[in-house]
Amino acid sequence: MRMLMLACALALLPGATRAQITDTARIAPDTAALPRAVAEYVALRYNADVALRARGAATVAAGEVVDGDVAVLRGPLTVRGRIGGNVVVVNGDAVVGEGAEIEGDLVIVGGVLARDSSARIGGIVRVYTSPMSFHEEGGRIVVDADRTPDDWWSRIFRRDAESWRPRLLSARTYNRVEGLPVLLGPSLRHETSTVTVEVDAFGIVRTADGFDWDGDDIGHTLRADVRIGGGLGPILGASLYDVVEPVQDWELTDAEAGLATFFLHRDYRDFYDRHGASGSIGVHAGRDVTLRLEYGAERWGSRDVSDPWTLFRNGAAWRPNPAVDDGFVHLAAATLEIDTRNDVENPWSGWYVTADFESGRGDFRSFGATDPLSRAASAAGSVRWRRGFLDLRRYNRLSPEGQLNLRLVAGGWLGGGELPLQRRFSLGGPGSLPGFDFRSGEDAERLQCASDATVPGAPGQCERVLLAQIEYRGDVEMGPFFGERGPASWGLQTDAFWILFADVGRGWLVGPRAGSLAYPSDRLPSLSTFQTDIGAGLDLGILALYAAKSLSDADEPVNFFVRVRHRF
Repeated sequence: MRMLMLACALALLPGATRAQITDTARIAPDTAALPRAVAEYVALRYNADVALRARGAATVAAGEVVDGDVAVLRGPLTVRGRIGGNVVVVNGDAVVGEGAEIEGDLVIVGGVLARDSSARIGGIVRVYTSPMSFHEEGGRIVVDADRTPDDWWSRIFRRDAESWRPRLLSARTYNRVEGLPVLLGPSLRHETSTVTVEVDAFGIVRTADGFDWDGDDIGHTLRADVRIGGGLGPILGASLYDVVEPVQDWELTDAEAGLATFFLHRDYRDFYDRHGASGSIGVHAGRDVTLRLEYGAERWGSRDVSDPWTLFRNGAAWRPNPAVDDGFVHLAAATLEIDTRNDVENPWSGWYVTADFESGRGDFRSFGATDPLSRAASAAGSVRWRRGFLDLRRYNRLSPEGQLNLRLVAGGWLGGGELPLQRRFSLGGPGSLPGFDFRSGEDAERLQCASDATVPGAPGQCERVLLAQIEYRGDVEMGPFFGERGPASWGLQTDAFWILFADVGRGWLVGPRAGSLAYPSDRLPSLSTFQTDIGAGLDLGILALYAAKSLSDADEPVNFFVRVRHRF
């Protein structure tokens, strides 16, 4: 009802052009503020379920069909194909090219329209070049409150006052070391057309041991980040922290790792202490590309497992949290991130690339336990290392109903001494090779780089790892479950997707070692030694149900698991 009322109000506001009017010129900017009704209508359209949602540049290529609504934030949007619904562009431009078709309305705020005379738009075209003032909350956009200045002071600082917004409570991932780490403090964001400033100042209370308020249960994170320029520009950052960090966080999202711990008494991560400070400089190219150079000095330490409450299997014992290498380290790192996905939560097209290089030096007072094959026994001392990591993903929309996604993960030792345990890898489990059990002793050699010798907590000990994943997603129309008299009358129809996937990967050690797990630094293991699996799933919109079976190990049973929609 609210959407209908706002749409009616939008239709009565001045500035509309009918679809048959040709808009080949770029419209000059307005001087009037954006009407509140338009802003609320645009926010509702953007936050609704759409077929294609994009942050930054987006393109519907010639011959491509988007069967539904399209929402774009900060654009530009280029349309040369067909869109079978409404289009809304927030604080960005739109180009509707030769032969393009838009079946519904086209609404642009904070941008301009360039339209070819041959393009067809079936609904109302409305362009407001005045920008929309909003902030983001959990992936949604919320229209900023109207504030009428009472005096000259408030008129001068009115924009700044609306941009700074505190957040007083947050929380991180539920885990077997901290329980629920609660973050208390302000989180401030100030954004103009040329400068974005973010400041976080959180105290951390770890609840696993019942608020004992000692040094192990209290931490902090203070962060400041400045991004200058709407296109190409510099980045400056600094941080102080006393946090519990996962050894590997690329396999599962924070939400999935926390849900598995809370509901299933199963923690798929290992953790260690990081206490120190860092500073960074970098450059960004819009919102799609970021390159950052960072230097930090911090103390690493081991953490013992606690006994946080879980919904099921609360009386079961936790897997021990493996001991790591304790000491003081200096870290120099370069990180490149490229993100052209049309939607972060539900991507249909685009690239996502994270690549980092780290050069470290550590003065360690103790080393965590390892398998004899993965590291030679030695006294504590100084270690220098170089390490790289790449996570490359490509999302491809092949048709309105089909999608092919690819992922390559590669990481490990690049030079110097042996990698600390905090910088080593493992595979297996729902986040990488779901056809193999997580930290399974039977597959430990190629997935954890360990022999039959058991180390408490079964840490990942691989110095290098390589993983490739592929999946095809197809659309399934989900009609009413109980016929015309059932839930259809309640509007419970939805879309789902079926998924077919395959994975191949393994880990290994580098250099001269005993046994068959080590390879020279300039060689890859034979492809015949890689572990492989295949599987299928059903994405129901909120959760996805999967089954996976190992191909390289016929004795492995079928594994069933649940993910929050996407595997990657």
